[in-house]
Amino acid sequence: MKVSILSVGTEILLGQIANTNAQFISKVLNELGASVVRHVAVGDNPERLERTFKEELFNHDVVILTGGLGPTKDDLTKQTVAQVLERGLETNQQAMGHIERYFKNENRTMTPNNKQQALVIEGSDVLNNDVGMAPGMYLELDDKKIVLLPGPPKELQPMVNQYLIPYFLNEARVIFSESLKFTGIGESSLETELMDIIDNQTNPTIAPLAGQHEVSLRITANTETKQKALELIKPVKEEILSRIGKYYYGSDDLSIEEAVFNELDQPFVIYDGITDGVLYSRLKLSEKSEEYLKAYTVKNDWSDSVLNIAQNDTSEEITKKLKEVFKVESTILLLQDDKESTVYISHKQKNKKFISSLSQSYAGRRDRISNIALIEYLNLLR
Repeated sequence: MKVSILSVGTEILLGQIANTNAQFISKVLNELGASVVRHVAVGDNPERLERTFKEELFNHDVVILTGGLGPTKDDLTKQTVAQVLERGLETNQQAMGHIERYFKNENRTMTPNNKQQALVIEGSDVLNNDVGMAPGMYLELDDKKIVLLPGPPKELQPMVNQYLIPYFLNEARVIFSESLKFTGIGESSLETELMDIIDNQTNPTIAPLAGQHEVSLRITANTETKQKALELIKPVKEEILSRIGKYYYGSDDLSIEEAVFNELDQPFVIYDGITDGVLYSRLKLSEKSEEYLKAYTVKNDWSDSVLNIAQNDTSEEITKKLKEVFKVESTILLLQDDKESTVYISHKQKNKKFISSLSQSYAGRRDRISNIALIEYLNLLR
């Protein structure tokens, strides 16, 4: 089953919003066995929308349209689709009642154009909108499936999960992926180590994806059940890890921050003279930060005076003072001067120092330096 996702909205083309709806729908449907093969975006122009919709419908088994179901003049998705399918629009009384109750509960006057949101294409199955007003629609035309969904993600996502998924559950195949995450190895080096596996891939398939100082390797199996997909993935994963497992820190949604905390066996402190708290803001998202992150100190005159840190102290001297004050054996230092950035990591008796010359603006490097610190700390722990 080939699926096209057609996103409607000039704001997408202008770059005012990211097309997260297409990403979300792709993930959901691929896990159900539907193959999303195309993402298309078109502005709020009925002629271009009609032309694009016809093309997508001709070339794909399923076309899912998002956006353009609201009350304003540029919300023309269902009108355009109805015209192409040569069907009329009719008021869905359940949706109309839902809209009227919303305005009554909010003590607001409902303008006439809001009635447009209750219109649905004749012969369609209505997908309820539990958190908004415009309902979605599901239609079958010969051997084609057509879906219309609202644009706001807070409306689209629950509609997909609650009401659209059942229409795809009876498909014969399942696509399931596991993303292996690596640090300390670049994408080209990883690909070189696994070239024979990648060249001979069939089912499952393998795809490297570069990140910021990290690389993911997605293994995707296409089969009848999730269990069979896991069985296909397992030997491939084992062979990959037998070659580059020393760089592996986890799979799927595991973040580098969580990986760091999962490896820890004692508290640590951070002395930050570069990121102005960016590193802390990342680490504190983990529930384990309260257990292991004993102190986070932003370098300034006040903190240096309290910690008795002198301006000309070396990384080693600052580390020694921090360990004495906070009674820890593990520290991360992020230091900055006119010429270079320094990341100095001490864990028990192990020490590492990384120096980066400034080739970009200071402000543009905060995320990069914090990411380096996390990755190198994880590698040192391992």
